[in-house]
Amino acid sequence: MIRKTEFTKLSSLLLFLIVIIAATTPVAGYYSGYDYYAANDTQFKQLILNIYVDEAGKSLVTGYIEDADIDSLPFLKTAEYLYENDTKQLYALTNALTSKYGENWEINFTTYTYYREYHTIFYLPGDVRLGKIKCSEGLGYFVTVSNESFVIDVQGYDVDNPVTAIEYQQPFKETGGGGVSSSFGYLYLLLIIALSVLTLALGISLAKMKRREDARGTEAAKAEVKKGEIEIELTSEMARVMETLTDRERAIVNALIKHNGEITQADLRYETGIPKSSLTGILRSLERRKIINKKEWGRTNVIELSKWFLTKKEQK
Repeated sequence: MIRKTEFTKLSSLLLFLIVIIAATTPVAGYYSGYDYYAANDTQFKQLILNIYVDEAGKSLVTGYIEDADIDSLPFLKTAEYLYENDTKQLYALTNALTSKYGENWEINFTTYTYYREYHTIFYLPGDVRLGKIKCSEGLGYFVTVSNESFVIDVQGYDVDNPVTAIEYQQPFKETGGGGVSSSFGYLYLLLIIALSVLTLALGISLAKMKRREDARGTEAAKAEVKKGEIEIELTSEMARVMETLTDRERAIVNALIKHNGEITQADLRYETGIPKSSLTGILRSLERRKIINKKEWGRTNVIELSKWFLTKKEQK
């Protein structure tokens, strides 16, 4: 029989292995110019997490989330966690999601932000006794049993500050008796997690190879941008057009003027400080207004001022 203390140690060991794998795997700086269009930074924000809860109330949280931070995920304040900015993968081990009142336990998973797509899957040992399941507005759930574990699948779209609360009771076990099959089923789930982490590590390595290809494409694009040293002077006609732009649109046009009318999309993002999700939407707006043109170059884009915006004297 696997005791609770041994099981808790196994969970801690698993997180340690995750950290070692992630720490020794090269970070992938893969960048794609094909971002999702968004009216604001959270328009297409996603959360897709698996949450495994053991008999001691410790939770292992893994999955995909955009912009994970302690403001939107308060349980991270006391958790041991690792977040990959490039792959947006979160790994966390925490006691903060569960609380005990007498014989009753409760899982409370609360987030403080808006999600376009929200999907959490909770895994509990199959011998627990499920109680009430409460979800905030916009969320739905269903319960299944898989590998001798309870699976509570919670989903929702366009939800703001979503909350899931799950009540349950632990079984009353004798010291010499059962619990073997339940622990075995749960260990099987942890084995699946470990295999998933190894798969992710391989994916990060492949992403690094793509990053090298991107770097070559970006350098080639930069070389193309540097061709010609014609300086652009701001004319009265151009100034009148710029007066109709928003602050961020004007910042993009100023950056293009500063770089002689051409710049890669990656460099433009760093130059202006505009988030990727917002930048794509702003560029499409400027493109529709015929102020800029966008052309593909490898895995990135080159942004250039349009001939319509430039005067005849300033055309290249």
